[in-house]
Amino acid sequence: MDNIYKSPESNLDNGGGVFKRSVWWKVYFYIITLLSLIGMISYLVSDGAGFIDYIEAMILLGSTTGLFGFVFNKKILFPGFWLPMLIVELLSGFAYEFLSNVDMRQGMPDFEYYIAYAVGIVFSLPGYWALYSYGKAKNQPWASV
Repeated sequence: MDNIYKSPESNLDNGGGVFKRSVWWKVYFYIITLLSLIGMISYLVSDGAGFIDYIEAMILLGSTTGLFGFVFNKKILFPGFWLPMLIVELLSGFAYEFLSNVDMRQGMPDFEYYIAYAVGIVFSLPGYWALYSYGKAKNQPWASV
């Protein structure tokens, strides 16, 4: 007879306890990091670059570190750091254009600039979601497997 007090068993395997993100997250990480690096370097070497541009570069470096931790399932700092980092990244990202003396348009007409700005925001959305998810203690890599 079956013991009704015995825990149920499952034939599911979690892959040896190692959690891995999809390869698409890694592709996204490398593409967004390369584009961000190119963009930040172009702003930092342009006329008008100043203190706020270097602060923005540090914020970008911090959020890229969080994205790295999320994508490669690495514990970096602690979960409570990453949600405020996301807020700082969002606020600085939108305020940067108004605070910096660098010409963000770089000769683009208004229509092209707004399209490029919108595409940049859309392309950044997965990274924002990753930082949000990385900042939750119940998610990987913080949760025990």
